[in-house]
Amino acid sequence: MAWTARKAASGPSHDGGVAYPPVDTLKQIADDLWIVDGTPINTLGLKLPVRMTIVRLPSGDLLLHSPTRHAPALAKAIERLGPVRHLIAPSTGHWQFLEEWQDAVPAATTWAVPGLRDRWQVRNSAVRIDQDLGIDAPKDWAEQIEQGIIEGVGFSEAWFFHRASRTLLLTDLIDNMEPARLPPVTSIVMKLAGATSGTTPHHVRAALLLKRNQNRDALRNLVSLHPERVVFAHGKWFERDGGRQLSKALNWLTRSG
Repeated sequence: MAWTARKAASGPSHDGGVAYPPVDTLKQIADDLWIVDGTPINTLGLKLPVRMTIVRLPSGDLLLHSPTRHAPALAKAIERLGPVRHLIAPSTGHWQFLEEWQDAVPAATTWAVPGLRDRWQVRNSAVRIDQDLGIDAPKDWAEQIEQGIIEGVGFSEAWFFHRASRTLLLTDLIDNMEPARLPPVTSIVMKLAGATSGTTPHHVRAALLLKRNQNRDALRNLVSLHPERVVFAHGKWFERDGGRQLSKALNWLTRSG
């Protein structure tokens, strides 16, 4: 289980302090790497920040990791970077905006974590999943990006490591929401959920602990990458000193046994 993205809030004028402005705007963080802080999503009645990452491959093609909502001005800015060829649903909770992007770029291939296509919500939607992600990167980006899968019970997330910039792309494995930016009720719920401390929230920990040994090794492998920065979907990402912050974020499991 993860924070499942719902429809975006009605527009920037309703964002309050939840989002990381400017929203729906390209922000370059390294060569061939951009983030987009999206308009907040509503999930379980809560208003949360959300983020997409865009990678430009050596071919010039673009990979959209965890797409946020499709906004016309954003889409035009992305088109100027290159053609969108890959849409990535990197976790079981981040797929609801795929349909918008599939309508806009129908030739793009949609990739998703194993099992996502079997969820009833996906089966009952108009979302198309073309390929399942695996523990090895496909030839389309294997030279530039290393990838893997972290699986728990009811939870699955693919991670991507952009070698040139030493940037690790995650989705829900780490949350770092800032309570002061959130509405009061949302702030309380996120604190109780362990989603405001720059570590793995409680519901994801519970899913991973059911496969403790497998996931301890998987998280240790992530730490061994020593990324310079770590980008994730919800909250303030690790812009610098990523290796140390990642190690601290995951030591709830990596330090055991």
